[in-house]
Amino acid sequence: VAMLGENGAGKSTLMKVVYGLIRQDAGTVAVDGRVVDISSPRDAMSAGIGMVTQEFSLVDTMTVAENVTLSSIGFGRVDARHNRERVLAAMDRIGVHIEPERLVSTLSIGERQRVEIVKALFHDCRVLILDEPTAVLTPQEIDELMDIMRALKEQGTSIVFITHKLREVKAVGDRITVIRRGKVVGTAAPSTP
Repeated sequence: VAMLGENGAGKSTLMKVVYGLIRQDAGTVAVDGRVVDISSPRDAMSAGIGMVTQEFSLVDTMTVAENVTLSSIGFGRVDARHNRERVLAAMDRIGVHIEPERLVSTLSIGERQRVEIVKALFHDCRVLILDEPTAVLTPQEIDELMDIMRALKEQGTSIVFITHKLREVKAVGDRITVIRRGKVVGTAAPSTP
């Protein structure tokens, strides 16, 4: 689903509610037809929802693998070898190949974004929210992201893609939802050229 709307329409706010970054005032969030209580990103991850926000949440002084596994580490021992294998498996799902031991500070913006997507896949997300992911990417990185989105779609992952660019919507969207002043004002299938 491609979500369109002018700046301030409420697209990012709505997705932050779905991901547990903001608590809703009213309404419900449902996943697979089941209402879920999401009060934190951990709740969202448990419900199968992942999100890549416009501001990346990576620690520059840590490795790719450490960043990906950071949110799943609790108390006790950490099995670094097992986590590395899971990181590589998440990368393989979308054809991303970044050395897990690389420091995040050495990555390009496009690589950092792919690490954020890998983080969501590491937590087995079935719904991936991408909040204006192409805003800071080069044209080549945008094409690579579109390929990643197509691969995820073929694997059965649902994607909510927030953008302002109609070319991108036509490239990957199955449905367009338009939001204005916090309300859905229309949905449609993208027209083909």
